[in-house]
Amino acid sequence: MSQLEMSKIYDEIGKTYSQTRTADARITNAIIQGLNLVKPSTIVDVGAGTGNYSVELAKLGYHVLAVEPSEVMREQGKQHENLCWIAGVAESLPLEESSVEGIISTLAIHHFTDLEQSFSEMLRVVKENGRIVLLIADPRLCKDDCWLVDYFGAIIRQSYPFYKPIDEVVNQLRSVSGQNVEMMPFLIPHDITDGFFASAWRKPQLYLNPSFRAGISPLAKASDDVLQPILQRLENDLKNGVWEQKYGHILDNDDYEGGYRILIVQKG
Repeated sequence: MSQLEMSKIYDEIGKTYSQTRTADARITNAIIQGLNLVKPSTIVDVGAGTGNYSVELAKLGYHVLAVEPSEVMREQGKQHENLCWIAGVAESLPLEESSVEGIISTLAIHHFTDLEQSFSEMLRVVKENGRIVLLIADPRLCKDDCWLVDYFGAIIRQSYPFYKPIDEVVNQLRSVSGQNVEMMPFLIPHDITDGFFASAWRKPQLYLNPSFRAGISPLAKASDDVLQPILQRLENDLKNGVWEQKYGHILDNDDYEGGYRILIVQKG
């Protein structure tokens, strides 16, 4: 898929994106810990969306450059005196070599058209000893008994070409950087505020909400002939108690393994 086609898709998704995708403090803290930078270091947020995490870092005193290709996303972008918006793509960052102290990207690399080139660009613009922190997803890591796989399996499998296997991403990042890649699991808290795909694991009724689905690219892009039977089954099973009978035990859990990981690599 070309950059133009990708931009059109995310211009459409971006119309309501900020309604359900808000920064979660635990993700923000994990990013800060991963970067390990003093203020006011300059950080680039690649594929910033509407700037949910960009603005949180800006509020904390970092200088943030939010790079985002979608005009619709940028127009909705959060504003702060420490935050600057830049039109651009990951594969060709409009920044000078070794010009920033750190780089982040949160749940965005599956939108990149060339992952190797994107990683090369990140390493080009970050300074020596600067870190790159990525929050990524690999839906293959969801367990077979995951209720989301049970209901949304067809859509999840359709997303595999975009969500590369975690080992492949790690190996590619290691190869491009020449450095070891630290990987940490991110278990999804039950009260998470960022509405990504598996975020409502304890609130299945949210997947029936069009506004919630609109902020999740695999669901927003799914065709009606695939999506509607899934939603009808989920709605019926929630009403007749089938979902609770089969999966109600997870309602007692505080967090969930949804296939999300944080990757950290240092340029050196």
